[in-house]
Amino acid sequence: MNSATEAVKAYFDAWNSHDVNAILESLTPEGTYSDPVGGDNLSGQVYADYVNTLLTAFPDLKLELISNVAASNGMVAAPWLLLGTHKGPVGEYSPTDRTIILPGCDFIMVESGKVKKVMGYFDPEYLFDQIK
Repeated sequence: MNSATEAVKAYFDAWNSHDVNAILESLTPEGTYSDPVGGDNLSGQVYADYVNTLLTAFPDLKLELISNVAASNGMVAAPWLLLGTHKGPVGEYSPTDRTIILPGCDFIMVESGKVKKVMGYFDPEYLFDQIK
């Protein structure tokens, strides 16, 4: 593994340990996160709040990293499956106890061994259809 893929693995490990501080620490000081539900360029406390919302909604949340492939210039493609049970509110959706499997992919920029930018892609409609 190179340093970019190691940084991505550490980021996913932090998510799977449900350690919000470790997630934030895996990012550079100016690190950001974007996805179709959370919004663009979340950082700091706003990103921590979003992570906590997801962990409340899916307390058994697990991200299965399918592959961790470094491209050039510190960019890594990281397709994943999100697995979890809907136990807490998600926007307007009350808990349903339904299990979800959500495929997605993060494109992650790594700089100096830390995550600088996460651009997450998944189909929100597919997610919401599973918890209705």
